[in-house]
Amino acid sequence: MFDFCKKYVSKYKKQLFIYIFFSLTITLITAYTPIIFAKMIDIISVSTNIKALIFLGILATVLSIIKLIISYFNNKLYIIIQANSAVDINADIIQHLHKISLSKLQKMNAGYLNESINRDSNSIVIFFISTITGLISNTILISCSLYVLSHIEIRLTLILLLSIVVYIFIYLLSKKKLKDKAEKQKNAQSIFFSKLLEQFANIKFIKLHSLENLYKTQLKTEFEKFFKVAFSVQQFFFLYTSIDSILEIVTNFCIYVMGGIFVMNGNITLGLFTIIINYYNYMLSAIRYFINFGKDYQENNASYQRLSSYQAIPEQETGVKNLSEIDNISCKNILFERNNKIIINHFSYSFKKGKIYYIQGENGTGKTTLIDLLLGMFIGEYTGNIYYNNTNIKQLNMSKLRYEKISVLEQTPYLINGSIADNIHLTELHTNTAFHDKIILKKEPEFYNVENGLSGGERQKIGLLRLLAKNADVLIMDEPTSSLDQLSKEFLYHELHELKKNKIIIIVSHEKDLLPYADEIIQLNLSYK
Repeated sequence: MFDFCKKYVSKYKKQLFIYIFFSLTITLITAYTPIIFAKMIDIISVSTNIKALIFLGILATVLSIIKLIISYFNNKLYIIIQANSAVDINADIIQHLHKISLSKLQKMNAGYLNESINRDSNSIVIFFISTITGLISNTILISCSLYVLSHIEIRLTLILLLSIVVYIFIYLLSKKKLKDKAEKQKNAQSIFFSKLLEQFANIKFIKLHSLENLYKTQLKTEFEKFFKVAFSVQQFFFLYTSIDSILEIVTNFCIYVMGGIFVMNGNITLGLFTIIINYYNYMLSAIRYFINFGKDYQENNASYQRLSSYQAIPEQETGVKNLSEIDNISCKNILFERNNKIIINHFSYSFKKGKIYYIQGENGTGKTTLIDLLLGMFIGEYTGNIYYNNTNIKQLNMSKLRYEKISVLEQTPYLINGSIADNIHLTELHTNTAFHDKIILKKEPEFYNVENGLSGGERQKIGLLRLLAKNADVLIMDEPTSSLDQLSKEFLYHELHELKKNKIIIIVSHEKDLLPYADEIIQLNLSYK
C-alpha cells in the first residue's frame, strides 16, 4: 500500500518536503513548550525573578504564534497534496477500467465502483500522508517524553513502558479480525451508497412509473443490510479502542497519585510535576496514535486491496499496429455468445470502401452487438476472425483506430456537459463544419447530459453533426434517423450518398426509406439468437 501511494504523492515532492519540515517544526515546538511553562511555575513558586518570568512568557507566546502560522500554511499544503494525489489515483484506475473488456465492465455496478474508488483513493492517501508525519512526530514525542521522564522519575517511566507493551500485545491479537471487519464494512457501505446513487440516476423512470414507494422500500432494505454489518463492526472497534480508555484510567491513577506523593515529599518540584503531566499526556497521545495506527492500517489496507482488485482486472487484448487508412473490414465465421446464449451465429461478410451497408432485423437479432464486434469492443470473446485491410483486429491498436479513423453515432447520443459546439467538436479531429448550416439546431448555449430542454431529435442531430465532423474512413450509425424530422432525414440520405465513395458506411436501422440508398442490405434474423 505504501509503495502504491508513494508513486502518486511523490509527484508533489516539493510540497511534501515543506509539509514534513513544517510538521516536525510544530512537533519540536510542542515538545519544548512544557519545559518553558515548568520553569515559569518554579519561578512563581520559589523565586521572585520577574524578568525571567516575563522573558519565558514572551518566548512561549512567540513560539505559540509561530506554531499557529506554520499550521495554517501546513494545512494548505496538506490539502494540495491529498486532493491531487487522490484524484490521480481515481483517474488512473478509471482509465484502467476503460481498457478492460466491455462485457466485464457492464457486469459491474457503476454506483458501487464510483463510491468505492473515490472513497478508497482519498482514504489511503490521507492515511499515507498522516503516516509520514505521524510516525516521525509521535516517535519524537515518545522519545523526548521517555528521556525527560526517565531523568525526573524512573518509576513513572516504567509504568508508561509497561502500558506500551500491553497495547502492542492486544493489537497483535486483534490484527486479522480488524482487517476482516474493515473489509466487510467497506463493501457493505459501497453497496448501500450505490443504491443511494440509483435513486437519483433513475429519477425520471421512478417518477414516470410512480415507483417512489418501491425504491424507498428497496433503499430501506439495503440500509438494514448495511446497518447490520456496520453495527457489528463498530461494536468490535469500540471494544478494541476501549482498551485505550482502560489503560488511560490506570495510568492516570499511577501518575497523579505517585507524582503528587513525590511533590508532597519534596522529591520533585511543582514545575517538574507539570512536566511529568504534560509529557505523560504526550506519551499517551502518541501511544494512542500507534494503537489506532494498527486499526487504521487494516482499514486502509482493505481499501488498498479493493483498489488493487480493480487494477488486477486484465485489460482487453489489443495490438500495436496502426493503419493509415481503412479500405475494408471482413468478418470470417464470427460466433459470439453471452450468458450461454448465441447472439451472433457464424456471421461472415466483407465491408468495402465506396458502399453504404444497411443492417436490418428484428429486435434481439444482434444488430448492435455486431457493430460492437466490428468496433473491437469484444476482442478475445468470440470465435472466428475480424480483419481490417486483411490485418486481424487482434493485432491492431483499436483504441487508436477508433479515435482516428472511425466515427460512430450511437442509438442514443451521449452528451457531455458543455455547449453544443463542445459536443460536436469532441476531439481535435472533429473539425469539419460543412454540415452545420444544413442541420437546424436550437441555439442552446449550455445543457447537461439528458435534460435542459433538448428533444430526442435535437440530441440525434448533435450526434449526427459529431459523426460528420470527423473525417473518418468508417462511419457507423445505430438507428441514425429514429428521432429526425423528414427534412433532416433527406439531408442525411443525400450527404451519405455523396460521402460514400471515400468511406465505408454501415447503418443499423428499422427505417424502410433508407433502403433505396443502400448498396448492400444485410438481414439478421432471430435464428442468430
